[in-house]
Amino acid sequence: MQVPGRQRLNWRLLIGKAIGAVYQPPLAREREFYRRLRELDRAILAAPDDLTQHVLRGELMLERGEYDRAKQDFDRALALADMLDDARAWHVVEQIMRDRAAYGLREVQRHEQSAA
Repeated sequence: MQVPGRQRLNWRLLIGKAIGAVYQPPLAREREFYRRLRELDRAILAAPDDLTQHVLRGELMLERGEYDRAKQDFDRALALADMLDDARAWHVVEQIMRDRAAYGLREVQRHEQSAA
């Protein structure tokens, strides 16, 4: 018996969506990567001194295995963080982004050492 006003769950659809969220075919992953990269590139063009966007793009490049590009973004983010520190325009978000950039840079260095 169904309770009035409540819809019956479509378990097959729910399970299909859960599997689709966990597993993406390679082409879908590739499209998602380039979509995210375009969005971050646009955001950086619009606000080149926003260290958050550089950290996010660096993490995307790190995830992709493009260590040189990731290193460039992390280095830029750390330089921007230093400028904010010098200007005393420091907030919690900037500290978090600085920590993430430093961590990302350590990951890049770890991959470079293991490749050497």
